[in-house]
Amino acid sequence: MRVSKLFTKTSKTAPADEVAKNAQLLIRAGYVHKEMAGVYAYLPLGQRVLENIKQIVREEMNTLDSQELIMTGLQRKELWETTGRWDDEVVDIWFKSKLKDGTDVGFGWSHEEPIVEMLKHYLESYKDLPMSVYQFQTKLRNEVRAKSGIMRGREFVMKDMYSCATDAEQHELFYQSCIEAYKRVFDRLGIGESTFVTYASGGAFTQFSHEFQTICDAGEDVIVKTSEGTWHNLEISPSKIPTPNVQDAPKAYEERELKNIIGVQALLKALELPIEKSTKTLIYTAEGGESIFVVVRSDYDVNEVKLATVTGLSGLKLASEESVRELTGAAIGYAGVANLPENVRVFYDDSVEGMTNFETGANKTHHHAVNVNFGRDVVLPEQFYDFKEAKAGDLDPATDEPLEFAKSAEVGNIFNFGTQKSEAMDFTFTNEKGERQFVHLGSYGIGITRAMGVIAEKLSDERGLVWPDNIAPYRVYLAQLGTDEKVVTAAEKLYDSLQDMGVAVLYDDRNARPGEKFADADLLGIPHRVVVSARTVDQSVFEYKKRTETESLAVDLEKLKSILTA
Repeated sequence: MRVSKLFTKTSKTAPADEVAKNAQLLIRAGYVHKEMAGVYAYLPLGQRVLENIKQIVREEMNTLDSQELIMTGLQRKELWETTGRWDDEVVDIWFKSKLKDGTDVGFGWSHEEPIVEMLKHYLESYKDLPMSVYQFQTKLRNEVRAKSGIMRGREFVMKDMYSCATDAEQHELFYQSCIEAYKRVFDRLGIGESTFVTYASGGAFTQFSHEFQTICDAGEDVIVKTSEGTWHNLEISPSKIPTPNVQDAPKAYEERELKNIIGVQALLKALELPIEKSTKTLIYTAEGGESIFVVVRSDYDVNEVKLATVTGLSGLKLASEESVRELTGAAIGYAGVANLPENVRVFYDDSVEGMTNFETGANKTHHHAVNVNFGRDVVLPEQFYDFKEAKAGDLDPATDEPLEFAKSAEVGNIFNFGTQKSEAMDFTFTNEKGERQFVHLGSYGIGITRAMGVIAEKLSDERGLVWPDNIAPYRVYLAQLGTDEKVVTAAEKLYDSLQDMGVAVLYDDRNARPGEKFADADLLGIPHRVVVSARTVDQSVFEYKKRTETESLAVDLEKLKSILTA
């Protein structure tokens, strides 16, 4: 491809509202065009990168004997109603519309339900299983706040794969083979060393799922490494406070009226207490209407995923102001474990275990209780739980060693549905005995455009993008310096020769200054730069430089070919 034929141009600037490095570089280099927040067009260079990423993923999915297909982005309301996921209260990222005849349709944010419905028409017997299919599909998600460039958008390309098995054992074999295939994918994309399999929430289907998280400063997730080397997502990471709570001799219980106090720090200042002597009580309502009191030390937040696991309750949401008043008789902000109403369930985080003379809400507006002690003022719970959100300084409960935290970006996930979705959608097969059984299902995703964004973030420098050879839009940036006939002839000849070898070349045939061409080569991130000039022609060599190196080399044609075919 000749640069003079590209309709895109490089730029020294990116849109003022674009703060993500990956999008800034990709826009400046002409790989993507920003349509609106969270929505990008992929230009010819960007499309070539995406296709190279897809091909790597495709090759590894094919090693699993998975079969590629493509489904429609339009989805039926009735289908999603079978699992309850048409409801905006359950899935809040739908884009929805109506056909001309008034039929409700959704634009695919996922294809789990449609793929199951389709496969029901083709899989009848145990002889048909195991089986898996995958696709590369554009997903649409109505994210409240799209940010991080192409790493998190409202429209993106995803590889989603779905597996069907006769039982848990057969499913597990495929599940584990998929983990290994994903590792190979990320190794080939150049981010394998910083991409880790992490434990994540399994939602309604299983205790855990697995995510593939790449350590990345621009990532929106936080992963936590235990002292044994395993990684967890922050939402499920176990943690222990670094030092036990100080136990003092019990003091006299009292209640204090404090008005016009806003915030924990202002409260503690008024009470002359350290934060380690303060508790925070939140009231949650679960599906079915049950309300629970949840208590954590005030320097911690409640992790609602961990809380759901601890309580065994689903649909947990913070109680409304009306519910809080009804349960406590007080306004929001004054709930606590002093003067508890009767017959309520209370869950205590282990961050409050061993606390003495602590502060809590008095369940009276403007009133706080201080010098509260377990066993005297409140019932000593039979069990303390871990539902706090881990933070820097916390310990691994298994070893008492410090936890390690890292910002990360999710590039893939794998999920075991068991038979729950099959039961909801009546997806069965006939076993060897002629009996009908529910299919065991799994779901496996890789964000194609997100992976491109993560690579752009991680494998870039102050000069621009740095693509690995196997996903770069072109492997060689051929720069012709000057318009002398001998230079043009030598450059054209090399261009043809490299293409005949199967090397993808971006040929900068413009009449532009050397500095401009070199700056563009670096910004574009093409792995290899080759320069043809009057000097190189006279010396019967080419000037070669690798994108990741600073010094160039003078090489003859045979040496250049050996470099590019190594």
